[in-house]
Amino acid sequence: MKSPLLLFTLKCSVILYFAACSGIGDYASAVSATPVVTKGIWKVNLYSDANKDQTNEFAGYTFIFNPGGEVKAYKNGTEISGNWSEDDISKKITINLGTKDPVLSKLNDYWNVSAITKAEVIFENNENTNGRLQITSL
Repeated sequence: MKSPLLLFTLKCSVILYFAACSGIGDYASAVSATPVVTKGIWKVNLYSDANKDQTNEFAGYTFIFNPGGEVKAYKNGTEISGNWSEDDISKKITINLGTKDPVLSKLNDYWNVSAITKAEVIFENNENTNGRLQITSL
């Protein structure tokens, strides 16, 4: 009589073990953009808003993302500082450049991280503007 109960308990334990491990594996495989963007200097390779390409507006700008949450934009010797943060779980980056510059203020938003490589990060914003931002390493 104890054998069926023991077998049932063993089966339930195995199922719970594999369910827990697969959930942890999914979380651990999520890639963070922070270790990538905090290394080096970046430029905007693509910016579109409402499916309209506006990349040329960012010509000459470079960006540095510091690990402490500060982002700096440079163009022609001018520096604009702001902040940024990443939510690893929801895979979103928030950018807030402290300026009223009409070009740079377009980056002030919550961006979904859609792809990451060592030399490129692609963000999307489908909520407000159907925007797309692609930055590449210099």
